[in-house]
Amino acid sequence: MKIVLIGTGNIARVLGAELKGAGHEIMEVYGRTAEHARELASGLETVSITDVNAITKDADLYIVAVTDTALGQLNESLRLPGKWVVHTAGAAPASALAKVTELNGVLYPLQSIRGQLPSTKKIPFLLNAVNPEGLDILISLSTSLGSSWQQCTDEQRLHMHLAAVWVNNFPNLMYSIAFGICREKELDFGLLQPLIAETAARVHNSDPWLWQTGPAIRNDTVTISRHLELMEEKELKELYVALTNEIKRRQ
Repeated sequence: MKIVLIGTGNIARVLGAELKGAGHEIMEVYGRTAEHARELASGLETVSITDVNAITKDADLYIVAVTDTALGQLNESLRLPGKWVVHTAGAAPASALAKVTELNGVLYPLQSIRGQLPSTKKIPFLLNAVNPEGLDILISLSTSLGSSWQQCTDEQRLHMHLAAVWVNNFPNLMYSIAFGICREKELDFGLLQPLIAETAARVHNSDPWLWQTGPAIRNDTVTISRHLELMEEKELKELYVALTNEIKRRQ
């Protein structure tokens, strides 16, 4: 498949490398910053451009991997009528590029991509397109990468994006808080790694609530009070209390 990458961030880098490795042809890389576009294009052995009006019209698929703000800007400046153009955003509707083309869709990689670049074989995709032809293209693309996929509506994808925040962004904040506690008290954060791994492993095949443990679910008010006494930051205390109350509410 002949593909144009629009964007030069981590998602574009991951998809570009994997698509090229799967035998697809990356015809061009478009980026607003010439240096970034050249760097990515060089790694993909293709050409880079910075003029949106110079994007080739000969590709089979155009993958737009940019921020939601940049999506809006491209929707006003890019015109590719009759061409399949998909974006990779989790929270933006499929129609975010409706002015660009009538043939639009979504190829959303359900993974946190930053710094280290994971293989797309570990990344499931949520797919959406305006018609069956477009969906078939995205299914074929996902399959060629060895990735799992699910077709979903804009609303379903937005809910999955919300769920992803709960399982990825918020837990990482908790890890950061725990790391700070360990560093302050000269404790080895690495000792928590087996607990982190075990907690994650438990939720693979069952309802996570079935594995809920800790002082809140036991209503261990003595331990909860001791924990609160240890914390000096008002905001952390409030967060601890809010999470404790939510666990109690769900019992």
